[in-house]
Amino acid sequence: MQFSSGIAQERVDENAAKIGDLAYWAMLEEVYTSPKPGLVDLYSNGAHKDMDVSTFERSAAALKPYFTLMALEGIKNSKEPETVFANIRKLGLDAEKAMYGATAGVNTHKGLIFNMGILSAAVGACIGEDKMVTIECLMEMEQAMVRKTLLKEVSEMRDFTSNGEKNLQEYGTMGARGEAISGYRSVCSISLPVMSEGLKNGREWNRIKLETLFALMSQVDDSNIIARHDPGILKEVQVTAEAFLKAGGAYRDDAISILEQMDGDFINKNISAGGCADLLAVTIFLAGLVWKSKIPGLSQNNP
Repeated sequence: MQFSSGIAQERVDENAAKIGDLAYWAMLEEVYTSPKPGLVDLYSNGAHKDMDVSTFERSAAALKPYFTLMALEGIKNSKEPETVFANIRKLGLDAEKAMYGATAGVNTHKGLIFNMGILSAAVGACIGEDKMVTIECLMEMEQAMVRKTLLKEVSEMRDFTSNGEKNLQEYGTMGARGEAISGYRSVCSISLPVMSEGLKNGREWNRIKLETLFALMSQVDDSNIIARHDPGILKEVQVTAEAFLKAGGAYRDDAISILEQMDGDFINKNISAGGCADLLAVTIFLAGLVWKSKIPGLSQNNP
């Protein structure tokens, strides 16, 4: 994606605003992807009784300015990546408060504040270094920002304060921290190639997103599923997702009706692949950077 760095503050602010807009768009595109079994979408509330699409819309609107600020932090302090990470984590705490205020206490995007915040700042840092915003540049910046700090945190982790931390203690999975430490390996090796292929072949946008989600569900150790259940249920979900893909996936003619039936089954079993939904939003964000002109509705005048 073409951004321009420069000394003028208004130009810096404009670039940060574009990144915030793109993050906001990606959050909406994730929740509008339908039908997503067990997840909130335009068809149902999935396996969630406390949230719906409007909850996600309010949350996304509340978070948008924080992703802009995180991008600005990356632009301003690109030569000190670890400082950028420390500063955006403070912004992340404020973002969480804004999210809870907008949703009446419902956690819609806590994991995504972490993931999208890191990547928004990484985009900003690429701009601040006057580099082309590519996946390679982003991941190089992201690793410089987070890897040392997060590896230290994981090695010292003791308190059970989040699903990711509980899962690390009980099952050895690292959730969002693990993705960040790996340089978003699941996104770069699984979901981005699937989305790229769909866009290259001119597939319908909603079905591209569904295919991408199921690619993630078939391989990612989703911390939300483990938190609600156990690794056995996670394995069942992965097998189900893989079978769906092998049978033609989201591109088969009857895919939507199959997914509607699967949604009912996931709701009955209280299954929600929330971690994969977050990674779908991240994938959409990165796709917006790389393949902007190929995505319906994301014109050259938009972020």
